[in-house]
Amino acid sequence: MAATPVSGVADEVDYHETDWQQVAIFGAGLALGLALGAGTALLTAPQSGEETRAALRGRARRIGRTTTRRSRDAWAELREELQSAKLALRRRRAKKAAHRTLERELEHEATA
Repeated sequence: MAATPVSGVADEVDYHETDWQQVAIFGAGLALGLALGAGTALLTAPQSGEETRAALRGRARRIGRTTTRRSRDAWAELREELQSAKLALRRRRAKKAAHRTLERELEHEATA
C-alpha cells in the first residue's frame, strides 16, 4: 500500500500506512482467545458431552413436533378459508345468474 501524506506541509508530513504485522498479531490473539474460551467452556460445562447432545436432541424433537403441529394447523386454517371463499363465490355466481334470469323473465313479460 502506498503511503499518502495527510497534511500539505513538506516538513511535517504524516503518513497513514496499514501495519500488517500488527493486524496479523491481533488476528492471532483473537484466534487464541476464541480457542481458549471454547476449551474453558467445555471443561467447565455442567454436563458431559453425551448429556448435552441428548438434551439438544430432545429440544430439537420438541421444536420439530411444535413446528409440525403449527404447520398442520396453518394448513387446516388455509383449507377452511379457501372452502369459505369457494362457497362465497358460488353464492355470488348463483345470485348473479338468478338476477339475469329474473331480468329475462321481466323483459319477456314486458314484450308479451
